[in-house]
Amino acid sequence: MLDAGESKQFREQGYVIRRVLDDAQVARYIDAIVEARRGRGERAKMMNLQFLQPGRDVRRLQEIICNEGIHAICRDLLGDGNIIIDGASVFYGEAGVEYRQKWHRDVLQVPDERIDPDWFSEGYDYNYVQVNIPLTDDGCLWIVPGSHRRQMNAEERALFGPTDKMAPVDRELSGGRQIVVPPGHAVFYNNYAIHRGYGGTLAKRRVTVHLGFHSDRAEPTLHFGVLDHNEYTPEYLAGLDAPVRAALQAHVAERARYPRVDEYHALHQAFLRKEFATR
Repeated sequence: MLDAGESKQFREQGYVIRRVLDDAQVARYIDAIVEARRGRGERAKMMNLQFLQPGRDVRRLQEIICNEGIHAICRDLLGDGNIIIDGASVFYGEAGVEYRQKWHRDVLQVPDERIDPDWFSEGYDYNYVQVNIPLTDDGCLWIVPGSHRRQMNAEERALFGPTDKMAPVDRELSGGRQIVVPPGHAVFYNNYAIHRGYGGTLAKRRVTVHLGFHSDRAEPTLHFGVLDHNEYTPEYLAGLDAPVRAALQAHVAERARYPRVDEYHALHQAFLRKEFATR
């Protein structure tokens, strides 16, 4: 799926952009999200909807986790192996809301003493890829290209202080780049890079699907374990479309192989509850 230049860009810059949905799919998924919110009486102006979880599910959107084009790109980026879903949420924000995350690396769920500096080096094999798929025009992802391959420079360290997790204040970085993406395109990125979600006061409604994938070719990184697999009861799984059910069963099986990630799941959920409603 990716040519040599795109693969090199991902390795060196930490991200690549490809179209993965056509216009009809984009429209169908927006309708599904709006209908799900209406059906549940949701009135929150900003929310992070975990759409694979019972009670928060958006059935007509769930098929996106099985999109073969997305999986093929993930295989190009992660190497041979089965692609396992590990994160699925949709950010919904109405025009006028404030969306301001601070610069961070996605190690927020990892205790400081367990963060290994080698994670941020050229030779580290990060077996995970984050995928942002806007359903509306989106310029909210900002990234410092190449920062996944190195330790922080002097400017970044001055902003972050002693932590590798999140900067304590909201300030610009000279190396930061805004990634502007049209509907139906996806940003595949290494979320160990320094990045942020930042839109200030949203001028228009923002609807963006966030996915995470792992390859079973190797053990997961400590970011694996986002989905709440304990909620995937036989009754819930039986009611899903067969491809979605198979994808979640593969996730459950992978979690059983690596039970240590349950701790990081709990820490990740605590972080999300602090940032925005996860209903």
